[in-house]
This record gives sequence, C-alpha cells and structure tokens, in this order.
Amino acid sequence: MKVPYFDLARSHQKFVVQAQEAFDRILKSGAYILGPALKDLEAEFAAYIGTKYALGVGSGTDALTFGLKAAGIKKGDEVIVPSFTFTATALAVLHVGAIPVFADVEENTFNLDPQSVLQALSRKTRAMIPVHLFGQCANMTALMAIARQKKLKVVEDACQAHGALWAKVMAGAFGNAGAFSFYPTKNLGGIGDGGMVTTSDEKLLNRVIQYRNLGKGIDDPFVHDEIGWTSRLDSIQAAFLSLKLKFLDELNRERRAVAEMYHKKLAGTPLGLPREAAGAYHVYHIYVARVPDGKRNELKEYLAAQGIPTMIHYATPVHAQPIMKKHKTRKVKLPVTEKLREEVLTLPLFPGMTEPEIDAVAGAIQRFFAK
Repeated sequence: MKVPYFDLARSHQKFVVQAQEAFDRILKSGAYILGPALKDLEAEFAAYIGTKYALGVGSGTDALTFGLKAAGIKKGDEVIVPSFTFTATALAVLHVGAIPVFADVEENTFNLDPQSVLQALSRKTRAMIPVHLFGQCANMTALMAIARQKKLKVVEDACQAHGALWAKVMAGAFGNAGAFSFYPTKNLGGIGDGGMVTTSDEKLLNRVIQYRNLGKGIDDPFVHDEIGWTSRLDSIQAAFLSLKLKFLDELNRERRAVAEMYHKKLAGTPLGLPREAAGAYHVYHIYVARVPDGKRNELKEYLAAQGIPTMIHYATPVHAQPIMKKHKTRKVKLPVTEKLREEVLTLPLFPGMTEPEIDAVAGAIQRFFAK
C-alpha cells in the first residue's frame, strides 16, 4: 500500500467550498494588499495566540528577522539558537548582522536545552530564539527565567507550533515577539508563502509595520524613515488562513490522533518515539522517530521500496551548514545534536491520514526490524 508523505488536498476538504467563496469575495473587492481581510486575520490570530497584536508578513523567516530587529538586536550581538532546527532560524540572526551561537537540545524533546543555553552565554549575548520544534513547545518556564535573569530579548520560533501550549500558554505568547510561518504544510498553512509576528509590545509592533512595508512612516506613507522590505501577507492568503484558523484546533486533534496510533502500533519496535513533555500540548507538526544502531538510512530505503516516503529532519544541523563556515561563532558542545542527526527519521503524518495508512507504515517498520 502506497502512503503519501503529506496530503494537503485531503486536509482542505473540510472547507474547500468556503475557501472558494472567500476567494471570490477578495477578487471582487480589489483589496489585494493590506486590506480588510488581513486586518481580520491579524485580530483573529492575536486573539487565538493570546497577544495584543499580530502582524502578517511575507514568510516565517521574515517574521523572525523583523522580530529580532524590532527588539533591538544589531550587528555584533550574540543570539543563542539551537543548531538542531531549520536553517532559517539562524539566517534571521545573520540578516540583522548578529552572531548565532548554537546551543544543544534536550534528547527527549529535541528543543533548546536550558543548561546548554547557560553554557553558551557571554557578555555579548543579547537574545535567544527558542524553537518550538516539530510541534512541541520548548521549556519556556526555564528559558524565560534565564532571559529575565540575563536581560535577554526572546523571539520565539513558533513556525512549526501553531496551537501548541506550554503551561497552558500558547506558543508565540511568551517572548518579546513570536514568529510563525504559513508555509502550506504547517499546522496552519496557506496556499503559498506567508508569516506572522505576534507581540504585546506596541513599539515593537510599529517597527515591524514599517519593516514589512518599505519603511513607510506610520502616520505618513510618503515618508520613509526606516530601511524596509516588501513583505506583506496578501489578502488571498489572509482570507484562506482566517477560514482555516477556525479549523486549526480540530486539525491539530487529528494530528494528535495519528501520533497516538503510531505510539501504540510502534511500541514494540526499537524506535525511539516522540513524546509529549509534562506541561506541554504537542501538535505534531511532524512525527520524528529515532532509529538506533546506525540503521536509519537502511530503514528509510526499505520504507521507500514499500511505497512509504520519509524525510530526515535534520541530517545537517545548522552549525554544520556550509553558510556557517563563512561566519565566525563561538563553539559550544552539541553532543545531543550530533547524535540526533544520525538517528532521526520523519514518518508520514497529516490530518485525515487513515488507520490503514498508519497500519501500512507501522507494519513495514515491524517487518524491517523482524528481518
């Protein structure tokens, strides 16, 4: 049985008619950029996350970059980030001229390790970016305590964690700013690129308003007093995301149900399975297992031969990416990151995935280990 890695069309069936109606309204309105549809989404998303404000931008990378820049991070500042993440987290640091310093992650959650953060601190440290990786929040209790003690700015990378909770608080509501991506495969994904900055800081909000729109003044759009970008979430995306936001909790519950079936059906295998940390609400953006004994690549090839595609997040951590060879940064020991890069394997998971499909994946894995 062939199993898709991800099926966007299936997850969108719940609201395809409403989406077409929304597109028709936008087309007839002529308000394609910075229009009412975006204002509606921003208000709805801020209310959902629990911040005073949300601001639509062109991508999750832009959201991270603008959050850092608006928080005052500048050239020469050090920003602590995990290496076990998508490269965009560190690229945002480089975009503002700052220096990423890579910390290790916790073995059980894949998220930023507070103890490693303490080891990575220096007199130049000005901020950290906790990444809520794979749909589970980092330990924000411990990380925010460090930030308060060391007077660090915090920009949350919540690009994989729409709807995730830590201590009943939404991802994106802890730091000076939160950054979300609306790339199509995200828990709240659009039909193109897009992103969102969340914050309760009005001054930070106003800076991002200028950054996303060519540095135009807040009061006079013909005055440019910032170096800005063209990074605006368009009305078609906003209308689609506003509609999909109403289904986000339901879609996340479907992801959690698929993950729970994987937990049960793979419990007898040697795989290290992802688990929900105490105090967290995991929304399973992806389902990342650990394959022991150096068998990860062999299992990946075996599953592919069975018609089951998988991915590896991340075989090349950010500190090992070629771009980082061009930028000097202090070295911190990353033993967990180095171990995970050899073991992790991402299995198919998406809203609407059927139990027979899950059985096909689990059955193939069981046969592999029974060989």
